[in-house]
Amino acid sequence: FSSFCCYLAISIMMCPCCFTIPSIIIKLLTTASALTYGQRFLTKNSNKWVRRISFGITLIISLILVGIGLFLLVLSNNDDLRSRGFANFCAMQNLKDGGPMNEVRCAILNEANISGKVLEFGPGPGTNFKCFVNNNNSTTSIQEYVGVEPNTYFKEEMMREKEKRGLTFPLDFAPFKGEDYVDVTSGSFDAVVMTHVLCSVDSVESVLANAERALKPGGKMVIMEHVAAPDGTKLKMFQDVVGPIFNIIGNGCKVLDMKSIIESYLGNRFDVQLHEFEAPIPAFPLLFARPHVKGVATKK
Repeated sequence: FSSFCCYLAISIMMCPCCFTIPSIIIKLLTTASALTYGQRFLTKNSNKWVRRISFGITLIISLILVGIGLFLLVLSNNDDLRSRGFANFCAMQNLKDGGPMNEVRCAILNEANISGKVLEFGPGPGTNFKCFVNNNNSTTSIQEYVGVEPNTYFKEEMMREKEKRGLTFPLDFAPFKGEDYVDVTSGSFDAVVMTHVLCSVDSVESVLANAERALKPGGKMVIMEHVAAPDGTKLKMFQDVVGPIFNIIGNGCKVLDMKSIIESYLGNRFDVQLHEFEAPIPAFPLLFARPHVKGVATKK
């Protein structure tokens, strides 16, 4: 087994052109191999039962690490599988109407008084649609909605969610990355919504530039994102460990100092009101994503 781990890890390192190999996978495989060899070295002078028990425990841990590594290897090299799996996961999560995180999500959208022509980057399965319905179950004053979503597996779920919520505004599904949505008419939207999307784009600044161009003067940019914990904290160390794994599973999700990036880019062209908070999400498996920022940036 240990020889297999070594062979696989060395093969990967010697043939980087064969696959796209994220460094986290190499670390997992080499750790599994090191555990196996280390166990033999540390217990070579122990009695038979200690060696057997130690070997069994080490083997289980090593197999888990190898399994995770191979799973991530497949996902990282299969865009279609990764996109489909992520869409299915988000769709299942979207079935939950209640919960404190949805309350936070809807509160910021309701406070911004979203109306008119709305552009949303990364709407997923229509996660925010539940927030577009007033307390009396009548739809909001959204007149037109455009969802910019590169993962086409979300389209059917989004349409289903729109029908479920009784939303009647016209919906245009734009299958582009946020960075590539450049054909929008300048100053044509009243609001731009970005919730849990900027973490996974290739260039936050490019998406913000497209959002800025799309907005009318006085238009609102509604933002909610998870962010990096303060440097030197245990949570930041944990983010550094699990971040590369969620980058693969979460379709490109990264842990960034999002508040600084947004404020730096928008500068004095917007009235930016962003607030940090700890999101009420389960510690497992999303402890790393609890630090959040939310708010509204109004175009001057």
